[in-house]
Amino acid sequence: MADAFEVMQSLFWDSGSSTWPSGIDWTRATFNTHVSTALIMMATYDNDDYSSEIQEYFSEVTAFYTGENATSLTTQKYDDQQWVILEWLEAIKFINLYSSIDSSFDAQDLIPEFAHRARVFWDLASQGYNTTLCGGGMLWTNTLAPYKNAITNQLFIASSIGMYLYFPGDTNPNPFSTPNTAYNSSQALPPIYARDQRYLNAAVEEYNWLSTSNMTNAQGLYVDGFHITNWTSDTSIGTGKCDARDESVYTYNQGILLSGVRGLWDATGDQKYLKDGYTLMSSVMNATGWQSASADTWAGLGSNGILQDLCDVDGSCSQDAQNFKGIFFHHLTLFCQPLAMDESQQTGQNTSVIFNATPAEAHAHQTQCGTYEAWILHNSQYAYATRNSSGVFGGWWDSNYTTPIGYTDSPPGAADVINKGIPFNSFWRLPSNPPVPAAGMTPVVNGSDSDPNDRGRGRTVETQSGGLALLTSLVNAQES
Repeated sequence: MADAFEVMQSLFWDSGSSTWPSGIDWTRATFNTHVSTALIMMATYDNDDYSSEIQEYFSEVTAFYTGENATSLTTQKYDDQQWVILEWLEAIKFINLYSSIDSSFDAQDLIPEFAHRARVFWDLASQGYNTTLCGGGMLWTNTLAPYKNAITNQLFIASSIGMYLYFPGDTNPNPFSTPNTAYNSSQALPPIYARDQRYLNAAVEEYNWLSTSNMTNAQGLYVDGFHITNWTSDTSIGTGKCDARDESVYTYNQGILLSGVRGLWDATGDQKYLKDGYTLMSSVMNATGWQSASADTWAGLGSNGILQDLCDVDGSCSQDAQNFKGIFFHHLTLFCQPLAMDESQQTGQNTSVIFNATPAEAHAHQTQCGTYEAWILHNSQYAYATRNSSGVFGGWWDSNYTTPIGYTDSPPGAADVINKGIPFNSFWRLPSNPPVPAAGMTPVVNGSDSDPNDRGRGRTVETQSGGLALLTSLVNAQES
C-alpha cells in the first residue's frame, strides 16, 4: 500500500499546481479521499515506520484545498459535488485521529476550512433532491432531462450521514468555498452546528426511497438509474414515475452505499443497515464469479473472482470509469471498520458514533467482514500483477487477459453513458442541450499492444488510485 501511495504521489502529483494535473475535477476529489484513508491506515497500524511519510502526504492534502477547482465544481452535476463533501470529511477524520497519536501534529486550525467547504457543497448538492418525480430521490443534474441515478442517490446517503457524524459545525457566513472570495452579506450563511438533525433526516429519507426504488437487477446489483416516461418539461412530467430503467451496471454503484449504510448504523443502531450491506456484498462477490464453477465466464461484474467493469475487458474505459473500482474498495474499507463498543475504542478508531455495539454485534460484524478477506486478497494479487516497470497499476485486473465467455460490451437496455457519452435523444437531453462531450469522455483508441493495460487510456492516475484503494482495503481486512 505504501509503495502504491508513493508511486501515485511521485509520478502524478504536481506540487507547483497542488493537484494531480492529469485528473479531472471529480476524480481528483476521490484521489484526495483515498489519500486521507491510506494515511489513517498508516497512522493506525504503523505510525512508527511511516511518520515522515504521513506528514509529507498530509501536506499535499492540505495543499489540494487551494489546488482544487472548487469554483468549477459548484456548477457541475450533483454527484460531482458530493465527492467534495466526502473528501474533506475524510481529511477531518484523519486530523482528529492523528492528533491523538502524535502530540507534535498540529492541524486543528485546518478543520474549519475543510468543514466549511463540505457544508457549502452539501447545501449545493441537496438542491437535487426532488419529490415531484418518482416520489423522491436525487436528480443527476438540472441541465439534462430528469434522470435519477444510483450514484447520485447513494452519494447523498453517504454524504448526508457523513455530515451528521463527522461535520464539526460551521460559523463561516461566506457562501463560497473558494479562498479570497468577496463576502456578500446579503447571502450570509447562518451558523450550523455538529449533529444537525437535517443531515440524519436526509440520509434516512434518501435510503428509504432508494431501497424501495426497484433500482436493483435480478443479481441484486444496482443498475445505473431511471428516466421518467414521456417527460417533456417541468409542466408536462409524463408519468412522473421512475419507470424507464437503464440497465448499465458499474462497480462504483455497488460501493458507495456500503459506507452509507455503515454510517446509518453508527447513527441509529438499526441492524437492517448492516444486513443490507452484507446482502449487497454477497451479490457483488457472486457477480465476479467468486467460487464459481464456471471459470473465465462473465458473471455480471467480473470473471474469475476479479471485480471488473465491462469496459476493462475491451480497453474502452473513459476517464470516469477508470476510477470506479477504487471507489468500490474505498467504501468497502469504511464499511468494514470495526464497530466501536465504548468511548476509548471510538477515539482509537476515529469513529464518531451515536450507538456503541455490544460485544456480540461487534464480533458478528468482524466475522462477516472477515469472509471478504480472501476475495480482497485475490483481487489485490491480480491487480498487483498489472504494475508496469514504474510501479503503475493497470485498470484491468484479470491478468489472464482473455475475453470472458458470455461477455458483451452492450447489455440490453444499457446506454452506458459513462463510456459512450450521453445519447442525443429526448430521454437524456433537453432541446437546449449543446452537443458537447462530458468531462472525462476523452477519446479512447485501442491498439494492438502486447499489454492489454496499455490499450485505451492506458495506465493513469485513476488506475493508480484504484490500486491504492484496493490495497488500503486489504490492509484494513488483515489488520483490523
